Amino acid sequence: MALFEAHRHEPLAEVAWDAGQARAALARIVADTHAAFTDDGLWPIHPIDRSPERADTLKPIYYGAAGVIWTLHQLRDAGMSDVGRDYLPTVATLLERHRADSLRLSQRPILSYPTGDAGILLLHWTLAPSEALARELHDVIGANANHPARGFCWGASGSMLAALFMFERTAEARWRDLWLRLFEELWRTWEHDPELGCHLWTQDLYGVREQHVGALHGFPGNLSCMLRGRDLLPEDRRRELIERAHRAVQATALRDGQHANWPLAVGKTTRPGAEALRVQHCAGAPGIVNCLSGLPRERGTDALLLAAGELIWLAGPPVKLPSLCHGAAGSGYAFLKLHARTGDDRWLMRARRFAMHAIGQSERFTREHGQRKFSLWTGDLGLAAFLCDCIRGTAAFPTLDVF
Repeated sequence: MALFEAHRHEPLAEVAWDAGQARAALARIVADTHAAFTDDGLWPIHPIDRSPERADTLKPIYYGAAGVIWTLHQLRDAGMSDVGRDYLPTVATLLERHRADSLRLSQRPILSYPTGDAGILLLHWTLAPSEALARELHDVIGANANHPARGFCWGASGSMLAALFMFERTAEARWRDLWLRLFEELWRTWEHDPELGCHLWTQDLYGVREQHVGALHGFPGNLSCMLRGRDLLPEDRRRELIERAHRAVQATALRDGQHANWPLAVGKTTRPGAEALRVQHCAGAPGIVNCLSGLPRERGTDALLLAAGELIWLAGPPVKLPSLCHGAAGSGYAFLKLHARTGDDRWLMRARRFAMHAIGQSERFTREHGQRKFSLWTGDLGLAAFLCDCIRGTAAFPTLDVF
C-alpha cells in the first residue's frame, strides 16, 4: 500500500549538517527580512500568495507581519540574531489594519489565533502588556468559541491555546476559566464514530463537512491544545482525554510495514482531492507527530509515531517552499519531536539533514521568485525558527508549543 505520493517530494540533498552554514542561512533570512520592511507595506507579499481574495499586505500570525515580528523576537531571545529595529509601533497598527481587511474581503471579523485578531493581540500584549489589551484579547477569544470550523487554524482550539499562553504568563484565573470554557465546547462537539471506534470532530470548512484528520483543521491540532492544559482538568476528564487521543491516533492511521501515515479525512467527504496522501505538517504524518508526540507512553501510539517518522524520512522533503505548514521545515520538526521523545540521536541527525536541504530550497526559490517569502507558517521565517531549533537540538514548534 502506497502511503505517500512520490511526485510531492524530492530526493534529500547529500549535504552534511554544518551548524555554521545553518547560522549563516538564518542570518541571511533575518537580514533580508529587515531590509524588505516598510512602514506602509510591511513585508511584500510573495508572488504565489497574490490573489484578489487576499489583502495587499498580510498581518496575522500564520502568514503575516505578526508572525514575522514574533519570530524575530524569538530568534533574538535564543541568541541567534538581533531584532534589528523597534517593531512595536507597527504591531500597534496591525489589529486595526487586519480588521479592515477582514471586513472588506470576508464581510466578517476573523477572530482566530493563527489567522486573526487573537494572535495579533497576543503579540501586542507580549511586547507591551496592558490591561486594555488583555481585556480585548479575552473578549476576542471568547467570541470565537463556537466557530463552525472546529480546528486549530480558525476555531476554538487555537483560541484556547492563546488563553493558555496568557494563563501561563499571568496565572490569572480569568484565563484558566476561559481555557476551560473553550475546552468544554470542544469536548461537547467531539463525537464518537462507531465505525472507527474513536471520537472525532466534524468540520464545516470551505463549504465541506467532514471528519478532518490534518493538524491544521482536524483532531491533531485540537488535541495538542487540549493536552497542553490537561493539568487544569479533573483527573477523570484528563484520563479520558488521553485515552480518546490514543484511540483517535490509532483508529485513523494507515499502516504499511514499518511505515504509517494519515489521510486528509475519514468517512464521507465531498472535498476534491481528499484521497491524496500528503506528508507535511498540515496533513499527514508530520502533523500527527508534531502535535501528539507529547502524549503519555502507550505501546500502540509509540509504534505509530516511530512509523510516522520512518515514513517522513522515506518520502523525503516536500517539493514546496520549505515552510512549517507544508514544507521541509514542518516535516523536519517531526524528527526533532521524536528526538525529544526518544532520546535517539538518529532523529536529530535526520532533522538536521532536512534543515540543510531546506536551506538549498529556500535559496533556490528566492532566486526563482526574486524575493523571500516573509511568513512564519508558510515561508522563510518558519525555516529560520527550524534552523534555530536544529542548532540547539530543541523541539519547540513555533506558536504551537511556545509564544
